[in-house]
Amino acid sequence: MSYCTKFFALFLIFSFNISADELTVNLSGQTKEGVLSLAIYDNAEAYNNSVKGEKRSEEGVFSGIETFIELKESHKFVINLPEGIYAIALFVDANKNLKIDKNFLGIPKEQFGFSNNAMGKLSAPSFEQARFKVEGNTLQNIKLK
Repeated sequence: MSYCTKFFALFLIFSFNISADELTVNLSGQTKEGVLSLAIYDNAEAYNNSVKGEKRSEEGVFSGIETFIELKESHKFVINLPEGIYAIALFVDANKNLKIDKNFLGIPKEQFGFSNNAMGKLSAPSFEQARFKVEGNTLQNIKLK
């Protein structure tokens, strides 16, 4: 076997092992257009700090999407991630002020959602409630609240 053939064979072997898995996120239930802020966390502490805070934080976000979404019945996003455990927190920022607005009782006035459609009791769900495993092609269907 020539040097080039060996190199090519090794390249093929390693290139298949480096590939990322695919996460598909389907959003439904949108009632207003706005800026979608979707954050994917691989760390429970970073997730919990972010969803319990008053202002959106990019600290500890493993991956994410920030894009304007028009009012549609559903949206589909495909994200390449390495295999692992993740949690998603998202909201649709209708007034583009980079935070999820709440009323005087602390109830969100803008649409939001979490992986697994998790819901906390009088607060955002914990990382444990929202976590899911990406392994191969993985699907998360999230209904906006």
